[in-house]
Amino acid sequence: MGRSLLKYIIAITFFSLLGIIILDYIILPNYVGYNNEHYLPDVRGEYREKAAYQLRSLGFNTKFINIPFSDSHIPGTVIKMFPRAFTKVKEGRTIDLTIAGKDEDIEIPDISNLTLRNAKLTLSRFGLGIDTIIYEYDNNVPDGFISFQLPRKGQTVKSSTNMTLGVSRGVPPDYYIIPDVVNYSLNRARKAIINKGLRVGKITYEFQPDLVPNTVIEQNMTAGMRVSFPASINLLISTDKEEQ
Repeated sequence: MGRSLLKYIIAITFFSLLGIIILDYIILPNYVGYNNEHYLPDVRGEYREKAAYQLRSLGFNTKFINIPFSDSHIPGTVIKMFPRAFTKVKEGRTIDLTIAGKDEDIEIPDISNLTLRNAKLTLSRFGLGIDTIIYEYDNNVPDGFISFQLPRKGQTVKSSTNMTLGVSRGVPPDYYIIPDVVNYSLNRARKAIINKGLRVGKITYEFQPDLVPNTVIEQNMTAGMRVSFPASINLLISTDKEEQ
């Protein structure tokens, strides 16, 4: 009788403890987590401090990701958020907020002796952009490396400044081949000529109302011809404006 009663008490104690464990570690966390979910407000367009306050008031943490200045966004405002707005999220979750950068004064870094890829990465960290890339042959700079930069290193500019970069194509060849740029747009023709290691020479315009403006009509050097030096190619370009 005594043993049976002891076994009964032990069994009750065991199942009671098991019930408490299940309640504490399974049922209650799920119940609390369910009740503490909120729909994320849309804080895009809000300033960083206000957006963080709104999210923290709902029990969320915030992480800021700053990006370079852009004319498309107001500096200091939220332009992206993850998870997305109106997503149902549990309290305590960290919300990533992408913040538009400010147009600040910075000193141009030295990107000489860098590959084009590494130069782009370096400039992006400073918020600088690239406007023009010029490929040229250079006896002193290895193929694929930066041969010059504008603005030059050490100059103070706004972080929204776009750079012009020269990229070496290595040792110049024994000869250059004249490209065919007739019917190209002027911009496309410039790039094709420069990429061949040649130069754009004199540009003249001719009234041609039936052609798309800024189309190459003629070039003064025959396509496919070999030259032993980086010659300049003169271009005749169409325009839809008659001379006054």
